[in-house]
Amino acid sequence: MNFKYLYLLMLFVVLGINNVISQNLLETSGKNIINQSGDTIILRGIGLGGWMLQEGYMMSPDGFSSTQFNIKNKLIEIIGAEETSNFYHLWLKNHVRKIDIDSLKSWGFNLVRAPIHYNLFTLPIEDEPFPNSYTELNKGYELLDSLLSWCSENEVYLMIDLHGAPGGQGYNADISDYDSTKVSLWESEFNQNKTVELWKRIAERYKDEQWIAGYDLINEPNWNLPDGVLLRELYGKITNAIRTVDNNHILFIEGNDFANNFTGLTPPWDDNMVYSPHKYWSPVDQGYLDWMLPLRDSLNVPIFIGETGENSNFWYRDAVKVFEENGIGWAWWPLKRIGAIQPPLSINYNDNYKKLVEYWKGGDLVPTKEEALSGLLQLTEDIKLENCFYHKDIIDAMFRQPFSDETIPYFNNVIPGKIFSTDFDMGVMGSAYHDQGSEANYGGNFSPWNNGWALRNDNVDIQKNEDSLSNGYNVGWIETDEWMKYTFKNDSSGLYNVKVRIATEDDKGKFHFKINGAKISDIISVPSTEGWQDWQFLVVDSLVIHNTDTELMFYANSGTYNLSFFDFEKIGDLSAIETRYNSSFTLNENIIVIYINKPMDNTVFNLNEFSLKINGSEVIINAINIGESSRILNIVSSSSFIPSDTIEISYNGSSINSIDGLLLNTFSELVTNSISIVHSIPGEIQAEEYFYQSGILLESTTDEGAGQNIGGLDNGDYADYYVDIEESGAYNVIYRSAADPAWSSGGQVELKLLDEFGNFSTLQNVLLPVTTGWQDWSFVSKSITLPKGKHQIRLQIIEGPFNLNWFSFDDSVSLGIPIPGLVQAEDYVFQNGISLESTEDEGGGQNIGYLDSLDYVDYILNVTKTGAYDISYRVAADGSQDYANGGTIEMQLILDSINSEILHTASFQPTTGWQDWVTYKNFSKIQLEAGERKIRLMFKKTPFNLNWILFEGFDGPILTVENNISKYNIYPNPSNYELNIESYLDLPTNIKFQFIDTNGLKVLGRSRNYSDKLKEVFNTSIFNSGLYFLMIFENNIPVEIHKIIIK
Repeated sequence: MNFKYLYLLMLFVVLGINNVISQNLLETSGKNIINQSGDTIILRGIGLGGWMLQEGYMMSPDGFSSTQFNIKNKLIEIIGAEETSNFYHLWLKNHVRKIDIDSLKSWGFNLVRAPIHYNLFTLPIEDEPFPNSYTELNKGYELLDSLLSWCSENEVYLMIDLHGAPGGQGYNADISDYDSTKVSLWESEFNQNKTVELWKRIAERYKDEQWIAGYDLINEPNWNLPDGVLLRELYGKITNAIRTVDNNHILFIEGNDFANNFTGLTPPWDDNMVYSPHKYWSPVDQGYLDWMLPLRDSLNVPIFIGETGENSNFWYRDAVKVFEENGIGWAWWPLKRIGAIQPPLSINYNDNYKKLVEYWKGGDLVPTKEEALSGLLQLTEDIKLENCFYHKDIIDAMFRQPFSDETIPYFNNVIPGKIFSTDFDMGVMGSAYHDQGSEANYGGNFSPWNNGWALRNDNVDIQKNEDSLSNGYNVGWIETDEWMKYTFKNDSSGLYNVKVRIATEDDKGKFHFKINGAKISDIISVPSTEGWQDWQFLVVDSLVIHNTDTELMFYANSGTYNLSFFDFEKIGDLSAIETRYNSSFTLNENIIVIYINKPMDNTVFNLNEFSLKINGSEVIINAINIGESSRILNIVSSSSFIPSDTIEISYNGSSINSIDGLLLNTFSELVTNSISIVHSIPGEIQAEEYFYQSGILLESTTDEGAGQNIGGLDNGDYADYYVDIEESGAYNVIYRSAADPAWSSGGQVELKLLDEFGNFSTLQNVLLPVTTGWQDWSFVSKSITLPKGKHQIRLQIIEGPFNLNWFSFDDSVSLGIPIPGLVQAEDYVFQNGISLESTEDEGGGQNIGYLDSLDYVDYILNVTKTGAYDISYRVAADGSQDYANGGTIEMQLILDSINSEILHTASFQPTTGWQDWVTYKNFSKIQLEAGERKIRLMFKKTPFNLNWILFEGFDGPILTVENNISKYNIYPNPSNYELNIESYLDLPTNIKFQFIDTNGLKVLGRSRNYSDKLKEVFNTSIFNSGLYFLMIFENNIPVEIHKIIIK
């Protein structure tokens, strides 16, 4: 045999295998993450939270604040050190196993993010034998090696996330197991060195592994790190250490302030890195990405959402949709939690473990060692995937619903038989169900999207119940116009009675059924059963169900009651009941929809057998056809309907028969006219002229103009309106309201706009005054920014009760807040990410709060005089909280839709509480030109609350203190024709020069970026003779002031 050829063949095979092995390595390419074949990879990940690092909030359904080391110490107190060690051994062994990774792959994930605790890899610095030594531990590597092998087998990427760094990386101790009695990561060079060495060793071990996605260097830093300098330095050291052994893998970089503040972390310092912000508890729409996409696009570097989740399915679907529409990958958090509905897997909360948690949270009852040990050992069994409750609705919301509005069955429902109320279809709100309550946690005051917090993570309210005939759950908190859809199978056409299992304390509830979109029952009244868990049957008789029917809808015409299940029993054939008209309504300006109680056999219809009248006058019918199901007729009118029309439809023929051969009975009925008004803006909207509402009542008004007002308004009620906005811009919105002081302290409303993605964004929040009675009317107004075109707006009731007669939009008046003067923080014309709350500060009203880094608010100012202004901010922040370390506001002058100018940056310390208000002043003055000006407050460091901003004109000499020591050489001074400025010392990135006259007016300015030396020449011949002040700003911070004499 020719050994030369054999050698070449073996070499070819080896090279081919190596190519296959390495082709899955990930790297960055511009804004994308790609594999070695050049394919763009969207990472869809899940975080293994709670496995190697326990966070207190995940250790029970309602959580508790505690670090892992505290939890461990508490266990030792009760069960001893040996049993505690055994518990953690079983916890690490059972929490994540191969079955978990197999399942994640089958669900659609292609990435696992493993949050590691450093103490599984090395000793704490205080336990090392001598300073700066590094003792390696094997346990963490054993866990990662096993995890990587399972990921590799499933072709799933693994991201290693340093969740708990040596010493802890944040004031929020639970996240990183930070012990405030010891030095943190940021306070100890030894901890930083250990972090660098840890990453070097991890990189050395996994440098050639193709299924390692990369390294998330530090999870959610949250520390006072001015300008991000220390964070950038540590990232640089870690990067250098990793790159000495591993040039293959991506570095994922999180900002300060819980991953989202990238100050000081740009531009990128490595050619294979990704910026990785986190996203929680705020709106998910294209607007959210406004700050993120410029970071990606301007730096040509990928963005990856390293953590997100802990919210409703409604939010999950919207989040994935907006991320992936913009080519951004994501990692959900977490995979498992104890007794929770938000993660894919819920761990059982056993009774003995519950006793232990209640004791930890301050309870008086101390569990015995036997109870505690029993609960803990049971917990280590319950964390196994096969013992967890699998939320298939969550996986559907994340992987199917972002790309489809179709519904799929949650359960295999069969008629005849029992359909449980909780087994409604999986799908987006509006397709599978509709609920009037909270959509999601968008920040601010938390309101649960599922009031019962049980079984499913959809917006339908589900609770555990005591009905022995049920599946252990019922739908509750049912409100007007809520509905649920159930896909079912039926092999036996016929007439059915339905036993509806209900419980309620009142008798105001009503509902009806639909089949395949057609109403098949009358509206049924629900009687009181004397209790919310006193269950009774309510029989709805003679419903026609055909074997071609597949979709049942339960529609609540009014609430409130609890619903357990529907039991369908066949009582006869289809022909046992006559074929008849059920109801009709206007679908749009030209089509009437008629519901028939049975499927029809016709496909062609005789127009002459029908008659259509509008306000008593007969009009021509252009066409008749079958609607979305064979129980529905669509009548197409030659004339358009308007909201005030009275419409009558008649049938007097013998050509239409149902699928069982019976003729349709003749009928003559009034049509429900549901045509909506499109309101023009600018203009007035009568409050009662909505096209849809929830929870609202109408009554006659005695206000000028008479008509009706809306009333009975409570938190969560709303009314929707169609509007046609003439031009984009600012409008003054006036509300006409009334509230009786005997029953009300006034009202609060939010005006929202439906965007192109189907999400409502808040435009403004307004407090309505209390008056002297329900028909004693008053005005209140507030400015707003609106986009041009046809839109849907929602008037959301935040607090009631009150009455509302109308609201109007006016663009003919000045909206500018007079300056000098006080600007209430809530009087913005546009906002991104903020929430409002009632303030306890002097003067009452509202403050803005729940601020995250890069949230912002816009205001329109009417500046009455050009000149310099002093700015004061009224702020509050609870400094006792680890994460509240003061704030920073950047005030910008908005020049146009793209450009802005930074006026100044103000930083301040926290106060002693969220409603402990302090006025901070003596910041650098700003210069404003007279006229209408738009400013933006960009919140750079948070959290804090803001009540108002005060603009005070400065009339004296602008500045009187001159620097005695300067790094800038300024000459000649006095100056005749030109002024030279030079410097070679430690130059910042950006330097700005401003010349101010003695009246405080800016007469000349210049801004430049420098790298090594500075030399500027100003033409002073254009100045009038006299005294001027030269202000020098470094990176927008004023550092020097010089008197300049111009001759």
